[in-house]
Amino acid sequence: MAELRTNTSTKKRTIGLILARGGSKGIKLKNIKLLAGRPLLYWTFHALRDSGVVDDIWVSTDHDEIDRVAREAGALIHRRGAEVSKDSSTSVQAILEFLEIQKPNCDIIVLAQITCPCIKPTHFQEIMKMYESGNYDSIFSVVRLRLFRWQEDTAAGGTVLPLNVDPYNRPQRKRWNGELYENGAVYVTRKDLLENHGILQGGKVGCYEMESHLFVDIDVPDDWPIAEDRVRKYGYNPKTADQKIVIKLLVSDADGTLTNGQAYVSSTRRESRSYSSVDLTAVRKIKQLGVDVRIVTASKAGAHVHWAKQADCTIATGTTDKLAKVDEWRKEMGLEWSQVAYIGDDFFDLECIKKAGVSGAPANASREIQQHADYITSSTGGNGAVRDFCKYLMETCCSQQSQ
Repeated sequence: MAELRTNTSTKKRTIGLILARGGSKGIKLKNIKLLAGRPLLYWTFHALRDSGVVDDIWVSTDHDEIDRVAREAGALIHRRGAEVSKDSSTSVQAILEFLEIQKPNCDIIVLAQITCPCIKPTHFQEIMKMYESGNYDSIFSVVRLRLFRWQEDTAAGGTVLPLNVDPYNRPQRKRWNGELYENGAVYVTRKDLLENHGILQGGKVGCYEMESHLFVDIDVPDDWPIAEDRVRKYGYNPKTADQKIVIKLLVSDADGTLTNGQAYVSSTRRESRSYSSVDLTAVRKIKQLGVDVRIVTASKAGAHVHWAKQADCTIATGTTDKLAKVDEWRKEMGLEWSQVAYIGDDFFDLECIKKAGVSGAPANASREIQQHADYITSSTGGNGAVRDFCKYLMETCCSQQSQ
């Protein structure tokens, strides 16, 4: 067996590797299924990319659509073979095949797993800082859980035995340090440990503790809504991660965003629209934080004007060139585009979505809009989409106004 060398070099070439096969059985095509409006791959890939700790990012996949999504994101692609794409294949087997075929010029492998989508660039930066200290040959991420574990004693008829707790002297959870559990988010290891020993965790092994509220491991369909809720709250967004962004103007589309996109016509040919009261409440609340809210719509429906009056918002109706109108408002207010937020759902909104400092789209917006928006709401248009976007802005881009 080859000798386990220790980490002595201070600067080494590092690559990131993401394993994303197409044959997931628990959730079909899990790796590119939309999570909070983005392919699952998106969340980990962008966090790793923006961390700046790797020289290249490779995605190992056997599926054409995953290949396409990863290439569009900017990844290098390794087309893995069938032998390491089975349900029984291990991560180490897939990594060894990648190393054998691609022969990457690197010393360090950062394995990032996309089933833990709440990881942020700072996590990668901190774990690499640990590695570069020279104290470790491999590091993996963990979470600390304060759970009492028991084991079934089948020989005793199915009774259970305590593993980490004394029933006669149960500690208070808040005074107990708990235990460290591998959370599967990220592994850092020397390439030679993999090539010579076939292990991710070897030599001087260290662990990097991540926040327990970020822990979610997507394996079965029931995990998906939990992951979606957490990634909306804690997932990394490249735009809003810049804490210098402070929104001063929020512009919303009307039909399909403030409404469900349907117009109701009575027997007397009068049109009406349906709005959500929660959107009105959210608009009033964000206005209290100093954010001006305006509406721009291609429609000339009087219902939109009435809603805008209720919300005390400026409205521009019959406007197909929405970009020109929002740009006019922006200049009147003396704002940069980075200070403008926009939410819309369809074709006429696209240029504003692309230009705005922070953009949003309802859950049922067109695919093209969702591809360009920074945040996809959990609610559909007319059912709280604007409320969701306002809440997101208040949590990420209105902190300075609310102080």
